[in-house]
Amino acid sequence: MCSLTESELEPELIKTPLDLNTPQICKKCKENPPCVNLRGNDTYCKTCFLTAVHHKFRSTLGKNKAMRPGELVCVAYSGGTASTSLVHLLKTGIESDHKKLLFKPIVLHVDEGSVFNLDPAKRLENIREKCNYITDFAFKVYVSALEQPTRVVEYKQDEDLGLQFETVKSNELYEAIQNIKEASARQEFVNNIRREAIVQGAKMLNAAKVFTGENATKISIDLLAGVSLGKGGNLANESGFRDLRNDDVMVLRPLRDVPGKELALYAQYHRLISFTDPVLGTGQDSLFSIRKLTEDFLVGLHNDFPATLSTVFKTSDKLQIQEDRTNVTKCILCSGGVDTSAEEHNALQATMWSTIVSGKGKTLDTDNQLTSMNLDILDITSLSLEDKKTGCSSTKDNTAESECCGQGDGSCKTSNVKPLTKADVLTSVCYACMRTISSFRDVNKLPANFHQQVQYAKNRSAMKNEIQDFLL
Repeated sequence: MCSLTESELEPELIKTPLDLNTPQICKKCKENPPCVNLRGNDTYCKTCFLTAVHHKFRSTLGKNKAMRPGELVCVAYSGGTASTSLVHLLKTGIESDHKKLLFKPIVLHVDEGSVFNLDPAKRLENIREKCNYITDFAFKVYVSALEQPTRVVEYKQDEDLGLQFETVKSNELYEAIQNIKEASARQEFVNNIRREAIVQGAKMLNAAKVFTGENATKISIDLLAGVSLGKGGNLANESGFRDLRNDDVMVLRPLRDVPGKELALYAQYHRLISFTDPVLGTGQDSLFSIRKLTEDFLVGLHNDFPATLSTVFKTSDKLQIQEDRTNVTKCILCSGGVDTSAEEHNALQATMWSTIVSGKGKTLDTDNQLTSMNLDILDITSLSLEDKKTGCSSTKDNTAESECCGQGDGSCKTSNVKPLTKADVLTSVCYACMRTISSFRDVNKLPANFHQQVQYAKNRSAMKNEIQDFLL
């Protein structure tokens, strides 16, 4: 335990505000007048500040030994301040006379107009506005859509964009998002499919690594929000420098040491243009979602205690990533490890027991299986999933389409595809994503690719149960 008392810590927690009436000089060079004030009373001139931001970016790549000469990296560009600054930092590093960056960046922009059901003409206008600006950085620019991430086209000015939006898939994704009851679950669902779209786009471009513009401020917010949402098993991947959840593509965060305020000042001094598109939660109050509440709490606390964000952020450095994922079952939503198969007593088992008790209601006393009090942990899990299965949507909305389930080899046993239930999906997701799935009014509104992954997971589970007695 810490041996310092509260009175000894207090002077370090509360910094004295900067006295504007006193002449100040740059804290770094000790010569020039300052133009930037960071962390309450740390003043820097413009040259020293821009050099410091560039050094943080380069040192993050250097100390993690992330890139090799000639390696292809896909840079995720959304049009915001962070991603625009990232592309500018890469351009400056490649054109630098001192220690040039030797890898080859390409830019990928994923359009998210389907989240708000925008008109195709409006989506094309937004894409051209962003890509016309980012092509001036002399990198190849590629474009894809959130609902069809495997269709990637190269963007060229003064040429027709060969990206055709499929109305069916756009409406499918929009209806899936609108089908989620809670705003927190809606935000997490969009974040997961956005990340998956970037990874799929990088695969199509044969890039084994992806750069994202997540900065120290966003990572600090994601860390605390992730704890609140039950992402303990996957927090290291979501807040660390490397994200190893996908086997083929590694997601890297080279701006994780740079706070959001410094990135905004960097963009302002270099006169970079950013495009602020609305996202889920834009203009909402702090009670809109867990992530929004966490953001307002941390930013508000940071105003009085400048070390708040750095303290939370440095905590993420202590989290370790599980690199050996050969035998790990992946979540179909976030690609993290499924952590719901623990046989020991934990919070998940308590939640499942509460689900059983709440679902039984007045019939609880007459259920001999429950009143015997000799239930195993696995029995509680199965009963909880059965309870969720009985509470699924009506069959009127889940009409099964007639489709052969065989491969043309005579193995087909039925011609009816059964509709999904929440119990089917919950067995294929991690603890944090269970909350997202539970917020769906009808899980059959999930996009088609999730249906395929659930069916694939069910088939593998059934096959494993059949052959487990024959395995040594």
